[in-house]
Amino acid sequence: MLVLLGRIWALLLTPIILLTGATASVIKMAGDDAITATRRTYAYDNNRLLLGAYNCWLLDNYEVLPPLAAGAGLDFLISNVNDDFMDLCEAAGIGVVAAHYNAPSAYWQINESTEASWKAMNMASYKDHPALWGDDLIDEPTSAEFGKINGILEHYYSLDTGRLPLVNLFPVYANSEQLGNEPDVGSAKYLLPLTTYSDERLDRYRRHTLDYIKTIDTDYISVDIYPYNVTGTIDGWLHNLDILAEACRDTGRDLWVITQAAGNAVDKSDGETMRWSDTKPDQLQQSWASLAFGAKAIIYACFQTGWWDAGSHMVNPAGETTKTYEAVRAVNAELAPFVEKYGEYRWLGAYTVNTHKAAGLRWELSNGLPKKERPGIASRDGLLVGCFEAKDGAGRAYVIVNMMELLDEKTAACTVTFPSNQSVTIYGGGTSETFTGGKKDITLASGDGIFITVG
Repeated sequence: MLVLLGRIWALLLTPIILLTGATASVIKMAGDDAITATRRTYAYDNNRLLLGAYNCWLLDNYEVLPPLAAGAGLDFLISNVNDDFMDLCEAAGIGVVAAHYNAPSAYWQINESTEASWKAMNMASYKDHPALWGDDLIDEPTSAEFGKINGILEHYYSLDTGRLPLVNLFPVYANSEQLGNEPDVGSAKYLLPLTTYSDERLDRYRRHTLDYIKTIDTDYISVDIYPYNVTGTIDGWLHNLDILAEACRDTGRDLWVITQAAGNAVDKSDGETMRWSDTKPDQLQQSWASLAFGAKAIIYACFQTGWWDAGSHMVNPAGETTKTYEAVRAVNAELAPFVEKYGEYRWLGAYTVNTHKAAGLRWELSNGLPKKERPGIASRDGLLVGCFEAKDGAGRAYVIVNMMELLDEKTAACTVTFPSNQSVTIYGGGTSETFTGGKKDITLASGDGIFITVG
C-alpha cells in the first residue's frame, strides 16, 4: 500500500503566515508499493490548461457546432462523430475525443464484444484524423471492471498513436453498487478515511479511487461531478475533488473535471433537483474550484444533448446558443490569459479558510498540505485556496476562490501578504496585475477566483 508522509489536517481557522521563497517538494510516498503513472506524449499539448465540453450527439444541425465550440473558447469536444464532423472540427481548430469512431464506447459496462473490438485495433485499422485527440472508452465503470479496462488500455497505448483513451469515473455520490465496492479500505495506508470524522460515502469513494490507481495506468483521472441543487451546493463536492487531486498528485497524473453546465426541471422545488447552471457565477465557481485542486482540464457538460433538460445545455436542439453557453464563454475568456502559465506549476494541495462558511464540503480537506506551504491570508469569509510550486525554479502559485454559497450572492474579502521583495502577478477577470510584494486587499465576486504567481 502507499504511505503519505507528513499528513497534516487543516485547522478550522487558518493563521496568517508570511509567504517565503523556500523551496518545497510535493509530499512524497514511501515504500515499495508507491505507484507512479506512466506519462505519455500526445498529439495535443497537455502541458497547459485545457477547456472542453462533453456530450455532442450530432443532431441534424451538427455543422454549426464546431464554430460555436471555438466561439466559446473551447479546445476540444467529447462527442459522437462522423467524418464530416471531424473535418469541421479541424477547420474550427477543435480537437475531438471521439465516441464510436475507432471502437464502440462502453456505456456503461465492458462486455466481451466491446473488449474484443478495442483489442482488435491495429495500426492498419486505426482511423486517424488531424482533429482526433483520443477515443472515448467508458463512462463510470465499477471497480470490478478496472482489470479489463487496463487490459484494453495496454493494447491501445501499444499502438503509440499519440491519442488518449478516455475513462471517466463516477462522482462521490455514487452508491456501493455503482462503484462496485464497500467503504472498508482494508489495510490501505493511502487515501485513508478521515480520522476525526467518519463518512461511509467518502470512505467508499477512497476505496474506488485506490482500486483505480492500483489497477489502471493512465496519466490522468477524469470525473464528472455536478454540485448545484436548486436549494444550494452539495456537501461532498470539494471532498470528491480533494480525494482525486491527492491521488493525481501522488501518482503523477493530471486531474480532468467535467462540470455542471446544464440542469433538470427548473420549475420544481425538490431540493435534490439539479438546477440550471446557466449563470456566470455557477460556471466561475466550478472552474476556479477545479483549478484550486490542480485540474488540467475543465470540461463543461453538456454542450448539446445529454441527460439534462434540453434547453439547459450550452446549445439547444435547434442549434441556438443559450444562457449557459454565454456563461461558459464569459468564464473561458477570463481563464484564457493564464492557461499557459498555469501549466508551469505543480499542485501541492488545497485547504479552506473559515470552513464552516464554505459551500461544497462538510469537513476539513485531507490532502496533507503542510501549513508552511500556505500563503498568508486573513479573511472572515469562506475561501478555497490551492497551492502550487513551479515545475522549474522556486516560484509559487495560488488559486483563491470565493466559496460562499452562490445562492446567497455574497462577495468574499481577504488580505494576502506576499514577500516584500518578490514579483507578484494576479490573474482574474480576464486581466492581470503585477506588483512587488507586500499586503494586497482582494474582494471576489460571488463564485469568482484568482490565480496568483509569486517569484
